[in-house]
This record gives sequence, structure tokens and C-alpha cells, in this order.
Amino acid sequence: MVNMRLLGLVIAIPVLAVIFALLERRYAAVKPKTIFRRERLIDFGFWFVTPLLTNTLTSVLIFAAVMLMPGRGSTWFTRQPAPLQLIETLVAADLLGYFGHRLFHRAGLLWRIHAVHHSSEDLDWLSATRLHPLNEAGMRLFQVVPLYLLGFRGGALASVAPLLTAWAVIIHANLNWDLGPLRYVIASPLFHRWHHTSEEEGLDRNFAGLFPWIDAMFGTLYMPRGRQPERFGLAAVVR
Repeated sequence: MVNMRLLGLVIAIPVLAVIFALLERRYAAVKPKTIFRRERLIDFGFWFVTPLLTNTLTSVLIFAAVMLMPGRGSTWFTRQPAPLQLIETLVAADLLGYFGHRLFHRAGLLWRIHAVHHSSEDLDWLSATRLHPLNEAGMRLFQVVPLYLLGFRGGALASVAPLLTAWAVIIHANLNWDLGPLRYVIASPLFHRWHHTSEEEGLDRNFAGLFPWIDAMFGTLYMPRGRQPERFGLAAVVR
């Protein structure tokens, strides 16, 4: 199982690298830098560590938590049509993720754990995997446990993490996309790049992973038209 996952990671990284390199030639938010640099080597390491170690740890913790919680049968949720289950799960998970993400931005230990993810100074698609194991495990438990207790079950609940992970790769990309008329509906690279900027105006903004309208609801949305953040990392993000 581990060998197959490792093989998939080895195959996926050059394929995605080529795809995003081609996209950056036309839609780059900032001028792409050479692939042979320290930042990229760090992210290459996280590309393998996060799925093989961090995600495995997270899966074990979630499985243990579910086994300890009451009720594993049919609920109000499983009696609904599958498409509705998926939509409800994504909205509920992203709402919980929003508050969990804000919690990780508070001063103290949680921020020091989350700061690993914000340490990327050359933000691109590969930066999505730069995560402290406790950050990933904590966020997923913060989402899955309440949803399970509320009755969310089955494939829809299981699919949330892979879907959000895949979308995270896209929104970290060095692309100037804002998704036009959907800019306030679905998270875009422009939306999330403002979250990662070390520029003062973007600090502690855009916490949602999928739905920007959640940030709009709670007053943390920042996505000015026609402008891109240019600096990233922890230079000005000191807690």
C-alpha cells in the first residue's frame, strides 16, 4: 500500500510540475523562479512526507476517534440524495475549517505549528504540502469529529479531505486567476495568495479553503480587484 502511494507521488510530481509550469507561462501571478532553489527542495520533501507520514497519522487518529464515538448506522444525512450529501458536507466542513484555521492563527503554540505552512516565500502549487503533522491532524479532527456527531456519514464525509487537498494544490499555485463571476463563490489562487502574503494589508484574511463567501460573512474577506500580493512568508507575520 505504501509502495503504491509512493509510486503515485513519484509519477504525479513531474506531471503536475509540467502542467503548472505551462499554466504559469501564461497566467503567472509573479515571475516564476528556477526550480533548483532551496525553497523548492524543502517543498519536494514535504510532497512525500505529508501524504506518507502526516496523512497516515491523521487517518489513524480519525479512525480511532470515529470508533470511540457512538452511532455508526443510518442517520438523517444518509437518507438524502448523494449530491446533496456532498454539498452539505463541503459547506459544513469548510465552515468548521474556517474557524479551525482562524484558531491556528492565534498567538502561541497553535500559530507556531501553523507557521510552518506560512514559511513559503516562493508560493506555488507545491507549497500546499508544506504542513506540520499536528496542523493537518488537528484541522481534520476539528472537521470530522463534529460532522460525525451531527450525523454526517459515508462516502460524502470520506471524500471531503481528498477534495479539499486537491483544491488546495490549485489555490496555492502561482496563477493570477480569480475565477471571474465566481470569485466570491469558489476559492481561487488570487483569494488564497492574499492569505499567504506577508504584506500588512493581507494578514489574517481569507481563511476559508473552498468558499470565500464564508470569509465575507465573518468580515475577513480581502480580494481587491486588479492587484496581486508580491511578498510571502513570515517576514512580517510575527505573533
